[in-house]
Amino acid sequence: MQSSPFVLTEPIPAPETAEDALMSLMMALGRRMRQRQPGDVIDYSAFPLLKLLSHQGPMRVSAMAQVLGLDASTVSRHAKQLEDRGLLERTEDPDDGRASRVTMSEQGNACLAQSFETRRHVISSALDGFSDDERETLRDLLGRLVQTLLNPADPGDPHDPEDSRTHDTQEHSA
Repeated sequence: MQSSPFVLTEPIPAPETAEDALMSLMMALGRRMRQRQPGDVIDYSAFPLLKLLSHQGPMRVSAMAQVLGLDASTVSRHAKQLEDRGLLERTEDPDDGRASRVTMSEQGNACLAQSFETRRHVISSALDGFSDDERETLRDLLGRLVQTLLNPADPGDPHDPEDSRTHDTQEHSA
């Protein structure tokens, strides 16, 4: 028996700050991106590994784990499952014949591209009511935010009395 979709009876309150709006967006978008989509061949949990390899090329599992901030055994287990399904291929490490690297197979590249296209369609549908100017502004602002998050400037610790930048800020706000 198929259940009918749940409809919210109360509107979700508007976020009070940009930070609250972004956290709400991340939760809603994350939930939608993780949902199994029609035609999915790979589980969403494999996306970070496959995306990393699609950008970086062949890598050792230990290097992938370090970049992704995951335990090597977790990445190794996922890589083995993806290799067993023909989405990854294992090659000899040219720098160390005792080690191996994993790389994307053609099938892995095709599955990842199809999965991303499906999710891009979900986002595109959500943006249908936005004008071209609004979409461009959103793209610029989100691009800037991504760059800031990936390359944070060290603003100092506002709770560290030894940080001179904290003192400057406190003096100007007094």
